[in-house]
Amino acid sequence: MNVVITGSSKGIGKGLAEEFIKRSHNVIVSGRGEADVAASAAELNGVGPGKAAGTTCDVSNAEQVQALWDFASSSFGTVDLWINNAGYATSRFTVHELPEKLVHTLIDSNLKGCVFGSQVAIRGFRQQGSGSLYNMLGGSFDGKRLTPNMGVYSATKAAIYLLTKYLLAENKDQNLMIGMISPGMLISDNWFAEQKHLSQEEWEKLKPTLNVLCDHVDTATPWIVDEVLANKEYGKRIAWLTGGRIMKRFFNAKVLGKKRDLFSRYDL
Repeated sequence: MNVVITGSSKGIGKGLAEEFIKRSHNVIVSGRGEADVAASAAELNGVGPGKAAGTTCDVSNAEQVQALWDFASSSFGTVDLWINNAGYATSRFTVHELPEKLVHTLIDSNLKGCVFGSQVAIRGFRQQGSGSLYNMLGGSFDGKRLTPNMGVYSATKAAIYLLTKYLLAENKDQNLMIGMISPGMLISDNWFAEQKHLSQEEWEKLKPTLNVLCDHVDTATPWIVDEVLANKEYGKRIAWLTGGRIMKRFFNAKVLGKKRDLFSRYDL
């Protein structure tokens, strides 16, 4: 299988790429930074029998997203799976406080990137006659549980959820697989960058909850990749951090005293 993952030079995307390559699948690594893409592709070429190739792509630019498809097709012949993963998150501002620059970043990376990626993938898959598309969701995408200071981010993920519903309706008779991925709260470079505004006191107060809700990228991505590869259900949302899993973790921590320490491997 040949896989395209947007935003895969680091973080969750890179973790997914690694797991596909370990399972003998080829992956196109992409990101905005040429050096990061080159380094990640070189590193990933040594982790398993699958191959990695890399190219830069700003997902907010439709021409660059089409060029990403073209690069993948010329590199591996076909594109069998496309994952719209590229995105940005921030948890530092209420909606009315969010700086204009970050508004553009969130909408460009998260929403425009997913729209353009979906357009390119669907057109390519229809021409091929087959293919699988997965869009990445995020916290509060359904509005049932609001995440503080993430209103605009969550709005983009809610839009992606609705966009995917439209894609499902529009392509139900096209021999395509379309689904969604909810990866949960995974500790990545971007995630750590967002915590830098916290004081030491705030960080220590949050750590018990974060140790319940968060996971390392290399903990969740093997399961996510296996679920994607095994999935036969059109429109399925593959969710790592389910409500049941959250309840079990809080029960283990508070009642059984089984506490996780996710941050011992980092120099904080």
